[in-house]
Amino acid sequence: MSDDIIRTVGALLVDDQDRLLLGLRAPHKKVWPNHWDAIGGRLEAGETARQAMIREVREEIGVVPVVFHQLAEIAEPRPDLYGGSIATLFSVVAWTGGQPRNSSNEHVRIEWFNEEQLASLNSLAGYDYPRFGKLAREMKRSV
Repeated sequence: MSDDIIRTVGALLVDDQDRLLLGLRAPHKKVWPNHWDAIGGRLEAGETARQAMIREVREEIGVVPVVFHQLAEIAEPRPDLYGGSIATLFSVVAWTGGQPRNSSNEHVRIEWFNEEQLASLNSLAGYDYPRFGKLAREMKRSV
């Protein structure tokens, strides 16, 4: 893999009502501004994807993932606009620290979506979140 490929992580939190948590990316973000996206960000030097996901979730929404599973590795669907990157996507089915809250300037707001609401969003970041959301919910049920 080329050195110019950026490595990122994303977390799809699933609550007890089978809803997924997404954040509406702030307008100042260079990648997918004003789009709903998983909670996450770039890996820092020396971090594994798991370590980066835990750090990003803690920084952005104030909770610490404790039960999670890797869902997929996904190439950036619009490298022509946003450059090349590979995102490691996780399903987070349990966390500590209470209810997630928007704790950074990465997102304008965070919101829980059921399956129908998620499917109707037209401002999703370029990943197939309805399909990955279904996988994340299935993982929650199997825990």
